[in-house]
Amino acid sequence: MARLSKDDWIAAAAARFADAGAAAVRVEPLAKVLGVSKGSFYWHFSDRAALLAAIVDAWEQRGTLEIIDAVEEAADDPGKRLWILIERTFGTPAEADAFEAAVRAWAAQDAHAQAVAKRVDHQRLAFVAELLRAAGIPKAEAKRRADLLYCTLIGEYTQRSYGKPKLSKASLRSLHRLLLTD
Repeated sequence: MARLSKDDWIAAAAARFADAGAAAVRVEPLAKVLGVSKGSFYWHFSDRAALLAAIVDAWEQRGTLEIIDAVEEAADDPGKRLWILIERTFGTPAEADAFEAAVRAWAAQDAHAQAVAKRVDHQRLAFVAELLRAAGIPKAEAKRRADLLYCTLIGEYTQRSYGKPKLSKASLRSLHRLLLTD
């Protein structure tokens, strides 16, 4: 049998989580798919709840913190950073949309997931508002525009989940201009 890392378990569980939600994340079926014993799971996690918490924590790291770091490193100009952020977040693959939806559904039932989702929303909104402030938008208006961008993104995830095509690059450019216009 193969020796798996904690990240291997998280990746396998995350794929199942995105496909069918938290209820579908079960230790025994995951062990079978991974070709290992349940003992491998318990080497890394105390229980299923710890695995689900790790999935949500990984979502925060990859879906928020790593993106913010990459955007900050990509350009000095706040308007360019905003464009890079828009391209990256509105251009996610369908699996990322499904994962986002699954986390939010789980957050309605689980206190840890809810706390992480609230923290993620706060981090994402604060980052966009900070970019807009750096681009010269007054503080209160920057917060409102950050909210509008985020609601647009969440709506985009939702619509794409049932087959709507992604927003066009021209639509995203219009959104970018609207956000930066005084």
